[in-house]
Amino acid sequence: MNLIEQTRRYGAPGKGDQLGCADWRETQVFDRFPQYAEQLAAGFLRVAHREGNAAGNHWLRRMREALYVGPWNVTHDDDALVEHARAQARAVQSSYEALTAKLIKQGGVEADAVRDGLRDGLERAQRHRIDPPSNKLPLLSQLLRLCCPKWWRRKLRVVSGRRLEQIERDLGNVHHRAGIYCSVTTLERRRKQVRRNAAMLEAVEAINQYGQYYTLAELSELGLANPDNRRAELMLRIRETEAEGQRLGHVGVFYTLTCPSRFHPIRAKSCTRNPRYDGATPRDAQRYLTKVWAKIRAKLNRDGMGVYGVRVAEPHHDGTPHWHMLLWMKPEHYEHINEVIRAYALADSPDEHGAQKNRVEIKLIDYTRGTAAGYIAKYVSKNINGQQFIDLDQYGKDMASSAPRVEAWAAVWGIRQFQFVGLPSVTVWREMRRMTEQQAAQIAQWEAMFNPGRSIIEFTKKLRTACNAGAWDQFIRLMGGPLTPRADQPVRPWRMEKANIDGNLINYATGEYSAFARGQYGDTVSNIFGLMIQGMEYPTRFYKWEMRHKRSSTGHDFSQKGAYGESAANDPWTCVNNCTGLDFEPRTPGPDEAKRQQQNFDEWRRDSKTRADDDANEQEAITVRRALELMHQPPPPPSAWDRIPEYFPESL
Repeated sequence: MNLIEQTRRYGAPGKGDQLGCADWRETQVFDRFPQYAEQLAAGFLRVAHREGNAAGNHWLRRMREALYVGPWNVTHDDDALVEHARAQARAVQSSYEALTAKLIKQGGVEADAVRDGLRDGLERAQRHRIDPPSNKLPLLSQLLRLCCPKWWRRKLRVVSGRRLEQIERDLGNVHHRAGIYCSVTTLERRRKQVRRNAAMLEAVEAINQYGQYYTLAELSELGLANPDNRRAELMLRIRETEAEGQRLGHVGVFYTLTCPSRFHPIRAKSCTRNPRYDGATPRDAQRYLTKVWAKIRAKLNRDGMGVYGVRVAEPHHDGTPHWHMLLWMKPEHYEHINEVIRAYALADSPDEHGAQKNRVEIKLIDYTRGTAAGYIAKYVSKNINGQQFIDLDQYGKDMASSAPRVEAWAAVWGIRQFQFVGLPSVTVWREMRRMTEQQAAQIAQWEAMFNPGRSIIEFTKKLRTACNAGAWDQFIRLMGGPLTPRADQPVRPWRMEKANIDGNLINYATGEYSAFARGQYGDTVSNIFGLMIQGMEYPTRFYKWEMRHKRSSTGHDFSQKGAYGESAANDPWTCVNNCTGLDFEPRTPGPDEAKRQQQNFDEWRRDSKTRADDDANEQEAITVRRALELMHQPPPPPSAWDRIPEYFPESL
């Protein structure tokens, strides 16, 4: 007898049209979630055996509510999710269009339709338990997001992944004897997402103003999306921060902060259910640790003491996060900082079993036994790819197999794994490293044109030399040293709103004038153009990239990464034949050529930018037709209020 059949022993039979307990469980729970039917049945039997049929049904009802976000069943596959997202966006769009047509007939204004349509869209988002667009955005921008299938798709994927993983944790499928750090379901969903992203990167290529073209997959391998590059930069920054701390005579301390027992669903040793667990998610635990750390930093700031270093967030075996922090401080502040950290870490439930021993751990770095970077290198590797260590983690699992699970855990819960505190902006470091020797001529031309002054030129040269040499410790020194406030640092990113150079300055649908480019939802686009060095702008982005779908191998040699003139006859980016004059005589293409042209045309029609342009043109045409209809409508009859003569006081 399987578990579902065993559940029929519990509960009373139905009366008339009313379902009995067993029929309700089978039709309303087990049949709707076949993927989890056996596990839900096992959970019901566990609760019902201990507390009775009513408690078991209540537990099943809670599980069913968690597996639904509004009308959406989170156990459905990604194809169903895409269709559901498209249906929600279409429903919001239809509601807005109906409201607009109604208001135009009544002589209203479109702003009222935007407000009412946004209200309907926000109610739909609330039913799906997803975060609505920020209320700081314009009303039309919020509405355009709610009318976008891609926006719904992203939100539904996030909420579905988190609901499924929390169900797995509630069912006891996440611990070191089952799926360590995350469930098998989440790991497989993450692998599919990575494959989708890889296919997209391979299908899109970028071309710059010099005619060089690369796929996005090739470009991503050069940046921090490459795990090896990411690990190398992290270890460089940690090692050089340690060197700067030693130069200043500071001591390094390794801290570990964990959450109270109520955040842990599974006991570590026995892998049994923790009776103190209150249903908190890893995001709840991460917020708890963030608040504790905010209180610690505020207290240290009031006491005139500062710390700097790196924080690593990683999961316990059951997915509950904990923090490892490698911090440097003045030796005379060491004891007081330890007291502050211990006091705030134990402020919540200090008397529970194991709190004094496990809630906070403090280790002073002993340089006779190894470097501070060596203390944290294992945690950095484990949270990226685990390829640099052949030993096992603290649960006896191979590091190479643990790393993908840790990465999937961080992705599904949206947890930032690494964060530096008290140090200069890494954005400045990365932007400065773009100013290589290859751009020396452009930089010199820029300085000759704007004449920033000798002191700024010399400081920029020192900063460039340090960054391109990978000297993070010298970079810290040039930026003012550790714990220097951002407002007092000599360099900051140079951000500007992108100018509208590709389209019209006037939106004829709204009559709005804008000299700035706008994104998909009507928001202005703000980009980093370079660095603001002691009040002087320096450009760091020397390439202008355009994205388009990757061409087929016919007529395109992807092995050549040259300029336009190298393969003008076959290069699809070249619009002029350099060998012959213009030929205006039309020709009928052959079957193969016609088929290829049709494929190119279909590919162009499927392009997101093409569809967006068509949608914009269609929306503009609709707006113009509505305006013309409104202009030709007869004026409404005067109301009773309009027939009342105006009154002017005698004093006027």
